[in-house]
Amino acid sequence: MKVTGKRKRNAQHLQENSALCKVCVNDKSFIVRCCVKGSLLEINERLIKQPDLLNTAADREGYIAVFQPKPADWLKIKDKFLSYEDYKNLRGVC
Repeated sequence: MKVTGKRKRNAQHLQENSALCKVCVNDKSFIVRCCVKGSLLEINERLIKQPDLLNTAADREGYIAVFQPKPADWLKIKDKFLSYEDYKNLRGVC
């Protein structure tokens, strides 16, 4: 998938309940969902070769995807997101 240009041509449009990926740990699997409506701009393909990045560098290199919400929806959904400090506290990382 190659997304180009100011209008992000070729971006896949996602709904709030769209599945981004399936994470498998030992004998369990979890579906990671988008949670907001928007356009998928990039998928982190490094996770295929280095899945441990989800645990070791989730706030940097371990991201799953980059997406862009619609500008009209941004004001409605921005309060759903965590600040970096809240994210670190939730994960227990100081």
